[in-house]
This record gives sequence, C-alpha cells and structure tokens, in this order.
Amino acid sequence: MEMIKSILSTPIELNIYWVIVIAILYIVIHETQHLFSPMRYIDVYMNYIPVLTHEFGHILFNRISGGRAEDLVIVVSPNERSETGQQGFAITRSDSRLSEAITTIGGYMMPPIMLYIGFLAVDYQYPSLFLVAYLLIFLYFLVITSRKLMPILIVIIIGFLIYFLVQNDVSIMISQIVTVLYQFVLGVLLGEVLLSSWIIALLTIRNESDTWDGKALREQTHLPTVLFSLIWIALNLYTVYYMFFV
Repeated sequence: MEMIKSILSTPIELNIYWVIVIAILYIVIHETQHLFSPMRYIDVYMNYIPVLTHEFGHILFNRISGGRAEDLVIVVSPNERSETGQQGFAITRSDSRLSEAITTIGGYMMPPIMLYIGFLAVDYQYPSLFLVAYLLIFLYFLVITSRKLMPILIVIIIGFLIYFLVQNDVSIMISQIVTVLYQFVLGVLLGEVLLSSWIIALLTIRNESDTWDGKALREQTHLPTVLFSLIWIALNLYTVYYMFFV
C-alpha cells in the first residue's frame, strides 16, 4: 500500500521532446511494420494502450447511453491482426440507434480525451489522477475480457517490479520509472491521435467509409460520414494545439 501511495504521489517532470520522439517512433513503426517481421510485434506492444483506450471508449460511451458491455479484446497476435484487420474490439449491446451511434463515437473520442487529461494532470500537479484513471481502465479490462492471458502476464510483471522496488527501497528509481511510463503513455497516445487523424482524413477523401466505423455511423444517424470525420479531426487537433501552445 505504501508503494502504491509513493507511485501515485510521485511528481512528474514532463519532457515534451521525449513525448514527441515516442509519438514519431509510434507512427514510423506502425507504418513500416510490414517491412520487417519483428516490427509487427513492436507495433503490438506500442499500441496496446491506444487500442485499450479506443475500445474502452466504446464501452464507456455505451454504458453512458444505457447499453451493456460483454467483452473487450486486444488482439496481440500480429497474424490475427493481419487476417482480421482488427487491433481490438468491444462487444456491446444497445437498445437504440442513438445508443449505437454514441457507442461508435466514443471509441474515437477517448484517445484525445485521455491525452488531454494526461497533460492537464501534469499542468495542475495531479499526475496521480491520470495514473489512477488508467489503473481503473486496466482493472475493468482484466475483469471483462475473454482473453485474460496477456493482462494477467502484465499484472505479474508489474507485481514483480513493485516487489523489487519495495525490497530495495529505491525511491529515486520509482520516480524515474513513473516519469518514463507517463511520458511513454502520452507519447503513444499522441502518435495515435496524429495517425488516426491522417487515416480518417484519407478514408474520407477517398470515400472509403466502408473500411472503418464511418459506415456504421452513417447508417445509424443518416448523417454524412464527413461530418463525424471533421468532428474527430477537430478534437484531435485541438488536443495537440493545447499541448504545444496553451
């Protein structure tokens, strides 16, 4: 318990340049993963948190709109990702088209929202809020997912790490680890926000809405896909603007 309190109370000295470097690496690895087989596995590890954030967004907005969540899965096999075209998925049930539309929208809103919260928490010296938020998201994911092997392995690794830190009483190392992890999460979220904005823009311009959730939203709301594309891209760009200029 004392270790958890220490981790949550650790001050974060955010280095925006490291966040940018991680974001660039995230984009480069994702876009070049087909060139080298090991890159496919690195891509899975790097976008684990963005995929979790996206799929949890579907579930959160589904619950807010009165729906029911049944499963949340992060696909960790590069071969399965290649065959299905899915990095992850959430299985939800909705009682109306409005609830279905809100559920779909939530997945795309969650990454910029969490990125915004992450920077806001540092600005106001409450980084623990961001850490607790992701801790709760992960615990919910661990409970609801039908594929528990990977999250259980993550829990075991974190448990061993905490045990090592407790046994050696290395408070300085705790601060460094928390800072690095915090910047990594912000970096991959920034990379996801930038990459998804570009992909959504391309799909909309090419009128390829059938390859993403734009088709579902068009059918659910009878509104043009471009409207939702503009909303998501605007939210993403505002978040990036806040990071660098506010």
